[in-house]
Amino acid sequence: MLLKSFSLILIITFFSLNTYSQETTDSIEVDDDKDTTTQIVQLNKITPRKRGVYKTYEEYLNDTPSVDAEFTITPKQISKNNEVIAEAEVDYKGKRPKKIWGVSDGENVYIRVTVGRFFKNHYFKLQCDGPIPYIFYVEKTVIVPLGLGAVVALGVAAGTAALPPSVSLMIVRDNTNYFKPVLLLTKARVKRNLAAYPDLLEAYEKESNQQSKSTKARYITELNKRKMGK
Repeated sequence: MLLKSFSLILIITFFSLNTYSQETTDSIEVDDDKDTTTQIVQLNKITPRKRGVYKTYEEYLNDTPSVDAEFTITPKQISKNNEVIAEAEVDYKGKRPKKIWGVSDGENVYIRVTVGRFFKNHYFKLQCDGPIPYIFYVEKTVIVPLGLGAVVALGVAAGTAALPPSVSLMIVRDNTNYFKPVLLLTKARVKRNLAAYPDLLEAYEKESNQQSKSTKARYITELNKRKMGK
């Protein structure tokens, strides 16, 4: 009975953790390049911001956090072998405020992302300045095969849980959307965002590996610098 209950929990967890990726991919194109997490680097330093809680994207854009709340932030690395900070645990003193877009610790900004139906409060670090920053979305996939015995299923789940996490590049939407604040940064989305700057778009189209996360991150960083007049 205990094994069956644990197996059910794993199945629920598997579908919960994978729901967000499926919901955010509204394009047939997927982030399928072969970059490893160690190849993804932070491209520029983040401009320090006011400490506080942002209720909306617009508050982030104007650096005007409006939510009165006390909180602590504990940064988390992508993995034991990768020291890049991708997300953080955010603990509020007292009742957690509703309708949170993100938080700032006075230096970095972490956007609140809904993951699946059961894991609501993941905070991912914005990796560049600007109105359209990106995050490293770290996903730990646990595969629970159906139709097998509980012992075999638990063995497969344990094996997949030990694999390195997958890292996707997500772009922040330029509006307030609590349910889906970020979208998978596909090649098509890079091109759409670069369209306002023909020289950047032309340079990107000449890249030999447009699908690489590092290539896409480099151009989105440059796009944000342009938008900020840097």
